[in-house]
Amino acid sequence: MSTFGGLSIASSGLAAARAALEVTGQNVANANTEGYTRQRVNQSPLAQTALATYSKPNSVGDGVTVTGVARLTDTIVNARVNSTGSAAAYWSTSAAAASTVETSLNEPNSNGLSSQLNKLWSSWQQMANHPGDVGVAGALLSQANVVASTISAGYTAAADAWTAARAATVTAAGTINETAGQIADLNKTIRSLAASGGNVNNLLDQRDAAVTVLSKLTGATSRGNADGTIDVVVGGNTLVSGVTTRKLEVAGTAAFPTSSSATAVSLVWSDTRTAVVLDGGEMAARLASLQGANATATGGVYAEAAQAYNTAATDLASKVNAVHRLGTTSTGAPGTTGTPLDFFGFQSTSGPAATNLYVVPTSVAGIAAADGTKGNLDNTIADKIAQLGNAADSPDAGWATYVSRIGSQSATAAARSATSDTAASAATTAQNSVGGVDLDEETSNLVIYQHAYQASARVISTIADVLDTLINMGAR
Repeated sequence: MSTFGGLSIASSGLAAARAALEVTGQNVANANTEGYTRQRVNQSPLAQTALATYSKPNSVGDGVTVTGVARLTDTIVNARVNSTGSAAAYWSTSAAAASTVETSLNEPNSNGLSSQLNKLWSSWQQMANHPGDVGVAGALLSQANVVASTISAGYTAAADAWTAARAATVTAAGTINETAGQIADLNKTIRSLAASGGNVNNLLDQRDAAVTVLSKLTGATSRGNADGTIDVVVGGNTLVSGVTTRKLEVAGTAAFPTSSSATAVSLVWSDTRTAVVLDGGEMAARLASLQGANATATGGVYAEAAQAYNTAATDLASKVNAVHRLGTTSTGAPGTTGTPLDFFGFQSTSGPAATNLYVVPTSVAGIAAADGTKGNLDNTIADKIAQLGNAADSPDAGWATYVSRIGSQSATAAARSATSDTAASAATTAQNSVGGVDLDEETSNLVIYQHAYQASARVISTIADVLDTLINMGAR
């Protein structure tokens, strides 16, 4: 090795150590940056160059070179993060929808429909105990109106929740399109920068983060291309292809469906208007809550709640009216004279039963509490109506069945959400162990690379001293 060759070797060592220090500094600076993947300098020994005429072989080599800066990442771990994140997003959204409905029921609570129905039957029993009493009749009518308003308010809450969920679905679709556009733009920049020999690691971090967002929203997966770009696939169809994207949009009824003729809410490709098949993610859960497992416009957790209130209204009116029509009022008016003497009625037959339910009588004169054979102050009919709450097919029983079902559904979704969150957390921990910045490790690397830099500088200094000695000896 010539003296000047030694300087070249030491200089390459300085350059390599400096590059390693810069990358370590970048890692430290981004230790708390979400989505950042730690980097390491790849070094390789320089092979011996061709020998010039009369030169002696160099058995040592020509130093070291930096061959690149690598991201410490694992594609398998990243794929697991995306898949578990998709499942976690699906069940979290499903649990939130079920919990919203369950909370709106106010069960068990004094303001819930179950409690109000119990109070209604008690009011009828009081009417049976005090036939013809104006005060008791007023209390009965007041409680009946409370039941009707409770049913109406419950239906409205379910419809409003559906409307809010649909609006959130439209927002999520916009996020999908925006994120897909970001990935396409990053693909273009990465392809161009990589072709010119630039460092694209930070851009790759941004792109991976965007893919993770799409995975959580749609269950999307990605595949790499030879030019450094990636394709993003949703349900077997390409959402991002290199530097181009397709658009998604929400189709179907924009208003809360009140009949089976309404168009089901769905996610479609903007260019072909065909349905998007989702493999999971938040969007799949949102659509399920809006359209149900059978993809019907009146399905889903919100519409099922509204239908439960409709059923409660029609069942209550049907059963109470069936008995009420058999009686007579305190004035002797029979329940079957002319128009049936109903206790509950519907303001319209074209809208939801829950919001149209109302109490027909406005005073004790309209309540048919007697059976018409034992005098006007007989309590037979009132007592029979009071016992409706104890029947196996009572409105209470039907409502309790629905409450139990939504409670079970909410608990199941919450449990699945907790389980999937644990899996997603474990995958993220594994990803951080591979690509996360460990400040203790980076501190150790700083010391190592600092010593390497100092050692290379000492070699240069030593060779300089040798050269100085040789030159001064020649001068003497």
